[in-house]
Amino acid sequence: MRKIAVYCEKENNVLSETSYELISKALELKKSAKELTTENNDFLIEAIVLSNSIDANDVQKAYQAGCDRFVLVKDNNLDIFIQTVFLEAFMDYFYQNPSEIIIFPATPKGRILAPRITTKLHTGLVADCTNLEFILKDNELKLAPTRPTFGAELMATILSKSFPQCATIRPKVFKAKFDNQTKGDFIEHILKYSYDEARLKILSSINEKTGISDYSDAKIILSAGYGLASDKSSYDKLKKISEITGAKFGATRKVVDLGYVGKEYQIGQTGAYTEADVYIAFGISGAIQHIAGMKNCKKIISINSDTDAEIFKYSDYKIVADANEIINQIYSKLTS
Repeated sequence: MRKIAVYCEKENNVLSETSYELISKALELKKSAKELTTENNDFLIEAIVLSNSIDANDVQKAYQAGCDRFVLVKDNNLDIFIQTVFLEAFMDYFYQNPSEIIIFPATPKGRILAPRITTKLHTGLVADCTNLEFILKDNELKLAPTRPTFGAELMATILSKSFPQCATIRPKVFKAKFDNQTKGDFIEHILKYSYDEARLKILSSINEKTGISDYSDAKIILSAGYGLASDKSSYDKLKKISEITGAKFGATRKVVDLGYVGKEYQIGQTGAYTEADVYIAFGISGAIQHIAGMKNCKKIISINSDTDAEIFKYSDYKIVADANEIINQIYSKLTS
């Protein structure tokens, strides 16, 4: 039987939400394979966790998300993430139980581990993907990952000539769905070697809130683009408006790179993903990189003075106007 392996991570001693997202996506791939071809199209989905222990509730949720087999690669040295130890642990299992496809999360740890694993396997890796699907090429079922390229100006679908076929997926790109089976196989793989002398040792760890804000539960987002740059005060005003109204504030990468707002507010391929109920874009042109982070919002309202702005193609409501003026009017009414 063919296999799709999903590398899963633990966060704060529980399986991460991203793990469930990738398992659910693997289930979609499994179903699509049966629609594309009738020959050798049955895939087994394997969730692989490197840890000293796993909670039974996490295993149950993984089954519900779509995995057929849950694998706990177990060792006392896997309590703390050390890349050399995790690499050897993964390879110890994978060499004995290979898969045709491996999906990794594009998290800080996943980005460290995935290229090291694929180098060991002498195969390629498509990083930071926004979509995964199967296609038929020369009557062969191939994984077709899609990612932004050329500075996020284009979307590229990349096929691998080598196996296993591997990709990393950013968190929040796919939805976790828990409507599948409630039972599956469970394997506890005990490492056959001792790795007490790791080349890298963690002396201490500090939990600090950094990086991208969490937009997963956002209802309304007010997002700023480079079109506001003619009035730099608009960024501060829009942020204040979001605080007063209870909305969340966001921005494009260019605005962040220019230092107008902090990195934590960046929405897009290299920032946060959101599926907010309402997304209001102020002065955002619509670069592919940004669209990738907000295109799944339920209602998109765009304000731009350029009648041909790319973002209008993705918008439910289009307002051709100076976004700075609209922000000033709203700000005056809310603060007067």
